[in-house]
Formats: sequence, C-alpha cells, structure tokens
Amino acid sequence: MFRRPFRRLMRRPPMMSANPIVVQAVARANQMLANGNYADAAQIFARLAQEAEKRGRPKYAANAHAQASLAYAQAREEANALAHARNALTWFMQLQMLPRASNFYNAITQTMNANGMKSAAAELQKGFGDRVSVAGAPSIASRGKLPPKCPQCAAPVRSDEVEWIDNDSAECNYCGSVIQTEE
Repeated sequence: MFRRPFRRLMRRPPMMSANPIVVQAVARANQMLANGNYADAAQIFARLAQEAEKRGRPKYAANAHAQASLAYAQAREEANALAHARNALTWFMQLQMLPRASNFYNAITQTMNANGMKSAAAELQKGFGDRVSVAGAPSIASRGKLPPKCPQCAAPVRSDEVEWIDNDSAECNYCGSVIQTEE
C-alpha cells in the first residue's frame, strides 16, 4: 500500500545525434586519408570546418581545422596547412582545450618539418609556441582503452585528443557520439 514518492532521476539530456551527412563526409575523408589521397580529404575537412563555424559549433570547427591542416601538410600545401593550423590553435586556445592544443601543435609542427615546410612550422612556433604548454595534460592511467575508430563515423580515435566524459567513455571529436572504452 505504501508507495514511494515519484522522483525524477537526474539524467543528462540525450546527446544530439550526429548529422548523417556529416558522418558520411567524415568517413569518406578518413578513407581518403587511409588511401593517401590527402588533398581531397583536406578539402572535405576544410568544408566541414566552415560549416561547423557557420552553425556555431566551435569545438567541431577546431577539430575539423586541425584535421584539414594535417591533411594539407601531408599533401604539401603549405599555405592551406598553415592557415588551418592557425585557425585550429586559435579555437583550441579560446575553448580552453589546452591538452588538445598542445597535442595538435606537436603533431602539426612534426608533420610540417617532415614534409619540408620548415618556414610554416617556424611561423607556428613564433605565433603559438609560447602559449601552448605541454604541462597540464591530465593523467590517462586511470582511463580505459578506446577503440581505434569511432563506431559511428569511423574517425580515428586517440585518447589524448578526445573529450573524456568519465573514465569509461569519451566523446568523438567528429560526430559527437559517445565512445565506450574496451574491456
């Protein structure tokens, strides 16, 4: 006869599902990267970055700019790689994504130097080197192991680049889906 009073559980609101067109574009760009077609993949990521900026999604824009920059650097298109790297680093700094900024900064300068773009790498170092610190990256010892690819969009997943929700789940930088760690 005694009933418990109805209590609402405090749950997080459901995440917006990723736009299937964006998921397909990211999957296509990642497939192009895997096949060595860097210039075409870079154009897709650049277009995704512009769309994310238009739609007010700065985190997605920052990550798309970063991917475009890395792909342009692999394609040896120095001007485009530098422009997208600046945009990505600016967004990362504004959004206080300092570990992501540091990881991207290291990756893009290494990629630029490896592909003969030493002047572009030097420009990035002059503009962002003192602001991007390596310190402050959270410890990942207590976190689980992520799968190599997002189950939704097939984007590469790196534990040092994702936004961790808790120790067992992270958010995909590209489509926003929740990725569970592997056992």
